[in-house]
Amino acid sequence: MNFFEHQARARRQSLLLIVLFLLAGALLVCAVTIVIAYSYLYFTASFTHQATGALKQLGAGFFISVALTTLTIIIGASLWKLSLLSKGGHVVAEMLGGERVDPGSHDPAKLRLTNVVEEMAIASGTPVPAIYLIEAEGINAFAAGFSPGQAVIGVTRGCMELLSRDELQGVIAHEFSHILNGDMRLNMRLIGVLHGILVIGLLGQALMRGTFKRSRYRYRYLDSDPARRRSTGGTVQTILLGLALRILGSVGLFLGRLIKAALSRQREFLADASAVQFTRNADGMVNALRKIRVHDRAARIIAPNTEQVSHLFFGEAVSSGFTDLLSTHPPIAVRIKRIRPRFAIDRDPAPRTGVETLENAGLIPRFSGFEIAGMAPASTLVEGSSNLTPDLVVAAVGTPQPEHLEQAKKAHEAIPNDLIELAHQSYGARGLLIALLLDKNKALRASQLRVVSDGASDRFVNLVKECATQSDTLPTELRLPLLGMTLPAVAMLEEAKINQHLQLMRNVVTACQPMILAQYVVFAIARTQLTNERGRPRHVYHRRLKPLSVDVAVVVGLLARVGHTDEATARLAFTVAMAEAGVTTSELPPIEMATVSALEKSLKKLGGLALMPRMKLVSALATAVLYDQDVRIGELELLRAICEILDCPLPPLQASV
Repeated sequence: MNFFEHQARARRQSLLLIVLFLLAGALLVCAVTIVIAYSYLYFTASFTHQATGALKQLGAGFFISVALTTLTIIIGASLWKLSLLSKGGHVVAEMLGGERVDPGSHDPAKLRLTNVVEEMAIASGTPVPAIYLIEAEGINAFAAGFSPGQAVIGVTRGCMELLSRDELQGVIAHEFSHILNGDMRLNMRLIGVLHGILVIGLLGQALMRGTFKRSRYRYRYLDSDPARRRSTGGTVQTILLGLALRILGSVGLFLGRLIKAALSRQREFLADASAVQFTRNADGMVNALRKIRVHDRAARIIAPNTEQVSHLFFGEAVSSGFTDLLSTHPPIAVRIKRIRPRFAIDRDPAPRTGVETLENAGLIPRFSGFEIAGMAPASTLVEGSSNLTPDLVVAAVGTPQPEHLEQAKKAHEAIPNDLIELAHQSYGARGLLIALLLDKNKALRASQLRVVSDGASDRFVNLVKECATQSDTLPTELRLPLLGMTLPAVAMLEEAKINQHLQLMRNVVTACQPMILAQYVVFAIARTQLTNERGRPRHVYHRRLKPLSVDVAVVVGLLARVGHTDEATARLAFTVAMAEAGVTTSELPPIEMATVSALEKSLKKLGGLALMPRMKLVSALATAVLYDQDVRIGELELLRAICEILDCPLPPLQASV
């Protein structure tokens, strides 16, 4: 299955989730209605001394009213939770008490974690996700968000410190598999949907707690007469009602766990297999699972709201009780056997301490000095020949291979240490973002620097020039990875500062007329990742490409012009690409139409495409780039950047020599 087929499968499982939710909700509504009916009869008999008879005396209107009210509460709670989660994956991390990891931290374990996540992001073509640290001793991790461009990665301290680099890489690769396979979006929806089922028990608990508090207060301070204490009205009845709802809440919890188990287990096997295929290192994954198996806390997490998000984790975060029926994850031994069928599971290693693990990973030398893994001196990436076709490009979307990870490691090592340090600091990262927008042409660059000078301090202008001096020497294939490294540090700033910097970036891009596509995509990626657009789930507004023919023409036309210097060849590439998209249009749009506002508008519309038309669009974009078979790395990086904006992560591609 390719990326789009995995996403479609996840969408189908979302429909299954809705069906299961409706069945569980219907069962819960019936149970609550019966409990409320009996409670009403008991209250009436107690307070008015009237015989109630049977339930049928209440009439159909009563049952319909109670059922509709209960259903409204369940659906309302689910919608409220989904609305809260729509702000982004960081909401889940904060629910667990997680703290965001500063990319510029000098803590060896955090730096190693940051490097591993960055390498995975470069290899898979996704934006570098924000990283959150959960203060828990268990070995666990999770991915949260609604799309690859909105994901966050969370790891426990046990995971960060007890695993070797290879083991940590296997765990992070597992989480990236969930991101790319569409599991993460389904998991987020599962949290919201199941909250509606659990809310009945929460209401019962609140009712009992409130009644007990009022009863104690009345007993101690208001009623000195024992007779009045005995006639406290509906205290006992209210407590019993709360207890009944609490019991029903336990039933809801059981149903919720059952639904999570039904949807989660098989996807864990798939993520394990994808991670092993991605890293080509089964030992890393197997050893991580073995350490969880023998660790005192295993993968357990004692934190608020862990139960709600237990299905997101790498391992079983909460105990499922007396049976594996409710486990959201397969048993560790079974997962190991799936990866290594002949493996002797009983030969488990004792988990090493964090310092020992970091030493063995090469992060902390045993004697003297200090060097961070992944920050070796710059090296040259080898550019090999390629026989790319549009079909191969589509197949590569969201399906990184071991060679992509190896290429990502080389890219990470090839970026100079000074640039990486700047990228991991919020101030330096802002300077780098502007530097990546500067044109090679001296006159255009001078115009852009005047814009920067008008909107920033002299100190910042000097920083931009310093960054540009270093970034100008970078090979084209390293600019997109460097861009990805800068954004997490900038994202930690206040919203007002982020918006101010994005406006400055926009002004720098518009200083060049006509617009230069390579500069615009840097700005577009930064804007998407740094604004509220990152947190919001991508909605489907268009299921066909034809109604968006003008917008398709704008983007395809720009790529056709970038890859082909003469107008005639560009026009031919455009025509073939539009035919690949199944969209007919008259002419290649004139270059004057390629304004920042026009491209923003077109990409925003195209971002609302359903999966299958989006796949056709990627094929059309690839056709425009590959038309003359003379493909340069700059063209492929532009294609990858546009695919990233469209949430179609494309791994690094090799150009023809």
